Amino acid sequence: MRRIKNKAKRLKRKSELQTHVNKRFEDSNRGLEEGYQQGLEAGFKSFDSYFDGTSIIVTSHNEAESVKRCIESIINYTSLSYEIIVVDNNSSDGIEHYLKQLNGMVRYHILSHNHGFAGAMNRGLMMAKGTTILLLSNDVVCTDNWLHNLLICLKSNPSIGIVGAVSNGMNGEQRIEPFYRSVENMQEFATLNNISDPSRWSTSERLSFQCLLFSRDLLEKVGFLDEGCIERPYVEEDYCIRVRNLGLKLVYAGDAFVHLTSDDKKIRGSEEEAEKKKGLLYFNDKWNKPYEVLNSLAHNSGIHWTDARQLAEWDERRLGESAFYPQAIAVKGLTETIFWIEDGVRRAIEGIWDGPVIQLSQIDLRRWTIGPVLKEEEVQQKLDLVQGGGQLTELHGSICIKADGGMYYMEKGMKRAIVSPLAAEAWFMNSRSQISLLESELLDVPDGLPIIGPTKLRQAL
Repeated sequence: MRRIKNKAKRLKRKSELQTHVNKRFEDSNRGLEEGYQQGLEAGFKSFDSYFDGTSIIVTSHNEAESVKRCIESIINYTSLSYEIIVVDNNSSDGIEHYLKQLNGMVRYHILSHNHGFAGAMNRGLMMAKGTTILLLSNDVVCTDNWLHNLLICLKSNPSIGIVGAVSNGMNGEQRIEPFYRSVENMQEFATLNNISDPSRWSTSERLSFQCLLFSRDLLEKVGFLDEGCIERPYVEEDYCIRVRNLGLKLVYAGDAFVHLTSDDKKIRGSEEEAEKKKGLLYFNDKWNKPYEVLNSLAHNSGIHWTDARQLAEWDERRLGESAFYPQAIAVKGLTETIFWIEDGVRRAIEGIWDGPVIQLSQIDLRRWTIGPVLKEEEVQQKLDLVQGGGQLTELHGSICIKADGGMYYMEKGMKRAIVSPLAAEAWFMNSRSQISLLESELLDVPDGLPIIGPTKLRQAL
C-alpha cells in the first residue's frame, strides 16, 4: 500500500511566520544553553582527573610554520598516548586559523597579549591533563622512539626529576654534531641513534627546555615556571635550580635525539633583548649566589637525598618547594580566603585581615595541610609576637643580619638563610624585628632550609 506523506503546514500570515521563526530561535538557544551547562558540569567533574599519557606543550609567537612542522612530526613519530597543547603569544600570522582546522586534534589557547616564554608555558601547564608533561620548542622535529626513550629514562629511578633530549641545535652537553645533510637523512640517523641504552644517560647541572620531560608529581612539588625570569635561558636555570634544591637529578638521554631546525642562538629584536635583560636582572636578584645554596644543601643541612627511602619520606610530607618558604606568614591563592601558615599547616583566617598577604599559586597552597580556622584576632596576636620578637628564647619570627649583610630568619629554634634581598622583600621579612647574635652564637643555632623567593605567576585559568 502506498504511503501518503503528510503535507507540511503552511503559514498563512507574516505574523505566524515570525512567531515560528522566534520559536525555532528560542529552541536553538535553549539547546545551546543546556549543552553548555552539561559541558560545564562535566568539565568541573573531570577537572582533577588525568590520563595515563604525556601532555606535549608547544608555545609560539609568529612561528606558524614551525608549529605546523613540529605538530606533524609529533603525529608521525609518536605512538604512545599523548595530547598536544599549543599556547600562542598573540601572534599575527594566522596560527589560530590553522589550529581550528585540526578539528580538535590539538588543544590550544591564544593569549590576549605576549606573556613571554614562561607565561605561555605556564598556561600550557595549567591546561595539561597528562600524568607526564613535556615542554617542547616549536623548532623541534620529532624522531623514532624519542618520547619512548625519554619516558624509560624518567621512570627508571625516583631520584630523577627531569629528563632532556639531545639535539643538533642545543648548547653544552646536550649538543650532538650531526652526520646528515637533509631531514630524510636525519630520520635515518635518529632511528639508529634512538635505540634504548641506559649507558648513554648522563646527569647535568642544567637542561635545555627545548625538549624536557617530567612527571605531574614533579609539577606538584616544584610548581610553575617563574614568570619573573621572562625568557628561556633564565627560566631554564631557575627551574633546574629549584628541582635540584629538592635533591632530584637532571638527566639527559643520549638515546633520545630530536632535530632542531634552528640553532639555540637566535637573532633577537630590540624588544626581545630588553625582555631578556629584565629576566637576567630578576634572576640575579632572586638567587644572588644560587650554587652556594645548592652546595649548602648538599654538605651542611643534610637535605641532599641519595636513596629512594629518604625521597619517599620527603614525599609523605608533600611540602616540596613550600618547605623553602618561611612559616608564620599569611598567604592567599585564587580566592579571597587568606590562610595563616605555621608548622606546615594552613589555617583559614576568619574575619577582616589587614596584615601583609603573599599571593601564591594553588599548587603551592595545596602542599600545606588544612587546619582548623583561626580568628583574625588570634592571627594578629601571632603576627605581633613575631614582629615584636616576643619569642626570642625560641628564636622565632625575627631577622638576624650578619656583618657581611647576609640575613637569617629565626624560626622555631633554627636559623634559615634568606638567599637574597628579593626573597626578604617578597615575604615581608623587612617588617620583622631584628636581633643581633655573635658569630659564635649563630654557630650554635642549627641550620634549617634556606628561604627562597616565591614564584611569580601573572595568570590563572
